[in-house]
Amino acid sequence: MIKNCIYSLFVVLILTCIGLPSVHAQRIVRADTIQKSIPKDTASKSQDLQTTVFYSAVDSTVLDADQQIVNLYGGAKVKYGNISLEAEYIRLDWAKNEVYAKGTYDSTSKKMVGLPVFTQGSDKYDSDEIRYNFKSKRAIIKGIVTQQGEGFVQGKNVKKDEEENLYIRNAIYTTCNLSHPHFNIRASKIKVVGKKEIISGPFHFELNDIPLPIGLPFGFFPYSQPKEAGKSGILIPTYGEEPSGRGFYLRDGGYYWAASENIGVRFTGQIYSKGGWGLGANSQYNKRYRYTGSFNLALNRNNSGSEFSPSTRTDFSLQWSHSPRSLGNSSFSASVNIASNSYNQFNTFNTQQYLSNTIGSSVQYTKAIGQNFRSGISLRINQNTTTRVFDAGTDFNLGLNQFQPFKKKNAIADRFIDQFRIGMDFSGTVSLTNQVSDLYTRYEFDVYPRESNSQRGIIQKPFIPKNADDLPPGVIPLNGSTLPMLLEKAQTKFNYSIPLSLPNIKINPYINLTPGISWSGNMYTRSYKYTYMPSDSTVRIDTVGGLPKFSSQISFSASMNTRVYGTMRFSKGRLQAIRHTMAPSVSLSYTPDYSDPTYGYYQDVRINNRKFINNNGEEQVGDIRRISTFDPRQLSYGGASGSISFGIQNTLEAKLKTKSDTATKESEKINILDNFGINGSYNLLAKEYNLSNLSFNANSRIKQFDINIGGNLDPYLYVPDQSFAVVGRRTPDLMATKGEGLARLQSFNLSIGKRFAPAKGQGEKVSKNASEAQLKQINRNRDDYVDWNIPWSFSFSYQFSMNRAGLAPSQNISGLTFQGDLSLSEKWKFSFSSGYDFKYSGLTYTNISVHRDLHCWELNFNWTPIASPFYGRASNYSFDLRVKSSLLQELKISRRRSFYDKGGF
Repeated sequence: MIKNCIYSLFVVLILTCIGLPSVHAQRIVRADTIQKSIPKDTASKSQDLQTTVFYSAVDSTVLDADQQIVNLYGGAKVKYGNISLEAEYIRLDWAKNEVYAKGTYDSTSKKMVGLPVFTQGSDKYDSDEIRYNFKSKRAIIKGIVTQQGEGFVQGKNVKKDEEENLYIRNAIYTTCNLSHPHFNIRASKIKVVGKKEIISGPFHFELNDIPLPIGLPFGFFPYSQPKEAGKSGILIPTYGEEPSGRGFYLRDGGYYWAASENIGVRFTGQIYSKGGWGLGANSQYNKRYRYTGSFNLALNRNNSGSEFSPSTRTDFSLQWSHSPRSLGNSSFSASVNIASNSYNQFNTFNTQQYLSNTIGSSVQYTKAIGQNFRSGISLRINQNTTTRVFDAGTDFNLGLNQFQPFKKKNAIADRFIDQFRIGMDFSGTVSLTNQVSDLYTRYEFDVYPRESNSQRGIIQKPFIPKNADDLPPGVIPLNGSTLPMLLEKAQTKFNYSIPLSLPNIKINPYINLTPGISWSGNMYTRSYKYTYMPSDSTVRIDTVGGLPKFSSQISFSASMNTRVYGTMRFSKGRLQAIRHTMAPSVSLSYTPDYSDPTYGYYQDVRINNRKFINNNGEEQVGDIRRISTFDPRQLSYGGASGSISFGIQNTLEAKLKTKSDTATKESEKINILDNFGINGSYNLLAKEYNLSNLSFNANSRIKQFDINIGGNLDPYLYVPDQSFAVVGRRTPDLMATKGEGLARLQSFNLSIGKRFAPAKGQGEKVSKNASEAQLKQINRNRDDYVDWNIPWSFSFSYQFSMNRAGLAPSQNISGLTFQGDLSLSEKWKFSFSSGYDFKYSGLTYTNISVHRDLHCWELNFNWTPIASPFYGRASNYSFDLRVKSSLLQELKISRRRSFYDKGGF
């Protein structure tokens, strides 16, 4: 019996080998798993298979030798080159070079399980059934789901040819990654051409299974594999109507060009029914480990839309930011922000830009040469959109780092003479401004003619333009006709300094005295001549050109500082101790007298017709002031100077017992006062006004509240004087000597702010599917996105400032700004931002927005009920309904759509 069984088994094995010549080996992978392979050399003889086919099954493998068929049951897998197939059931037909796969019905869960997953290279296809021919490389698929770029294609019946093209019937195309998408494009026929584009026949849109009355006879959807900069494509514009102004609009439509993996450019435009239009280009670039940056250019032609008195305005904006990583001994960085004066008020949609009235730009380049030399050059442009003052210039510097000229190269210890250090700094600046005269500069004299300075000494009201083209007195427009005059008035100045550090002198173990000497000077391209005009008691200022003018001086200095600690301990309660740290510092400087008119640096000028008795007991007519030849706004009288600068910084800390007995630490330290400082100086050689104003500052963080305080104290007495109106005349008498107190508060500012939010979702966003540049952009600009992981947030900031000149009433500004958001439900979020001006008793800029998240698309409604009455801006609203990118779906955030007012980008 046993012999017959062995003989029968031997015959079956021979017949199997004859019937299946491609089967080469068999091995057990697991107790219930069998894996087989067909070698390349055997298959290549028939030219049917080009490489080895591996197959396996978890449940069982059934061989049909006569039909040359292998049936794989349970967790079946087939791998052929870069093609792999997984399913609950797979049938291999070697006679037809074909593989067939499908799922099976699970009676327990009452659904199909183990549906086929076909993978070829980076392409993945989920399906209900699939039939693939190894020789022709064609496939027939039922119920396909595949991702093409950021989109997903689904279809009932699919054919795949040898060129990897897909022919799909009853298909849908969407960017939603759910099996039942929230929106899609439905077409009877769709062809997926390689990895380039998707072409469809007649199609229509569906939103939440509701067909929309939007359709086209054919469709063309180009796509490409993901790149760092994204994919090129058309930007669909938003549409709406402005409540007042330019009428109906199409905005932000255009084209995004993915130039390379490091740079992408967004070209956009806008058009209005009443004649307005705009163009823009925005680019972001990134080179890993090298640099990142952005570039934005916008040009708008605004039309007021009035039928009876139409007006037009051309606005532009240029923004460029470049942040490199320093390599070697040189570095370059740029922060350029240039715009027309009315751009922010009429065109921007960014809240911070809308509220800001200052624009600043700078470009810097620095380079170090060896160990001791350094150089740098920068270009700056500053602009005030309220006063229309424009200031531009370039600065450069060359320097020699301090070195020890007397130190020997191989010296082991420093000698006393080795502590001498010497260096050099040379810098220059060229400045240009359209403010040809300044009514707000506090000269101590009337400038000829009197009419141009009739408001001297009076607290001036802020300049508020009635329209965007208004200019304050003394400021001229910047255009081609005024540019030659502005260039003529440009000021060039050069500075040089040669500091010399002397050896430190140790007074005691805790105090060091550091003396120093410095030789410095300036070179100017123009100077000024002052002439008193007795007829109307004014001073005439004439500009003198010619050869450059020089001024130089030698100064001596010494500095001393230390640190003092004090601790107060407590035996009862949680409070264990309070620690006070003081860091006093004192420095002395002396400069010889270079104010004598014979040097040419200063001029003695009569400034008025006031009669008084001078120090010699004689009657004198007119005060004499010593004014700088190079700057009429310099109020220093010159002369020898010897001053003592002093300051003290304080910190206050507390030590508390922990509340919990199981805590790892017995006590905790908290900061009561992070810093409180007072600074000032005393001129030892000045004849009057020896003591400078005292400045103070303090900051602290108490229970997450950020508190900042600062101010300025004037110690000198002011007395009423008709010549100085309500400000009064400042006398050289200290208030303390006249029983008027220690000092008068001239300015004070206070700010308090706090942000409230749950700890959930506060960390940075991370993703395996996002590039470094994309994540950096999102995490750096969190306010530009709605984070659905944070259920609510609220932040506020209160600011108060007071300024007072002499005896005049103080000018107070007080305001509160606040913003926040609240998730009304899992998919609805309400956001707001506003403020209150306590001086004018009214709300400031206010914006309200509502966000709706539906996984793959988003709805956003913005309403600006209150803008700015100064610039005639009206309330407005906008409504957006758009598809969300797959990256934002993964990170659970939405792009925040800021308000659109009378403008565009």
